[in-house]
Amino acid sequence: GFDFGLKTFLTPSDEDEIQSPEFFKKGLNAVRKASKNLSSKKKGSGHRKQARLNLARVHKRIANQRRDYHFKLAKKLAETYRYLFFEDLNLQGMKKLWGRKVSDLGFSDFLKILAYQCSKTGAHVHKIDRFFPSTKRCHVCRHINHDLSLRDRVWTCKCGAVHERDKNAAINIHSEGASSLGLGNVRLSVRKAIAA
Repeated sequence: GFDFGLKTFLTPSDEDEIQSPEFFKKGLNAVRKASKNLSSKKKGSGHRKQARLNLARVHKRIANQRRDYHFKLAKKLAETYRYLFFEDLNLQGMKKLWGRKVSDLGFSDFLKILAYQCSKTGAHVHKIDRFFPSTKRCHVCRHINHDLSLRDRVWTCKCGAVHERDKNAAINIHSEGASSLGLGNVRLSVRKAIAA
């Protein structure tokens, strides 16, 4: 089970968080410099054409870095797991809320690359319903915390289990995904609480 996040790229249900290099954020100064250089050139001039090509090269380099990272990570996951579960996220809605941050992560492109890599290893990518309360549900007792907000990174359930938000979501995504595919009735299994 994998939870996609803005602070971390992926949080697996059974491993440590997978960080994103955030290539656009790192290359933002180069983009701004190339854009400023382009805007200072006279329209129709040869120098403007060169500046436009330079800006395109900067964007292309960032896109290639992200794509290379996605391919290497997808290959590793496809070779490690037989089934990979994700939430069916409303990425367009997330872009409206968080804009460039979501675009920089390129999660939609990553899932396409992951599906391709899985087709070569025989692994399967499965999405669970976007309305499944993966974040708000305690994976120990299944109680849903309706008061949980986006700011709450760690929360304590009424059963006493302490949860790290993304890890709890990843465990719930794994349980729901495995159950929906008939891989075992893991929804009701009692798991050890994640210590903060």
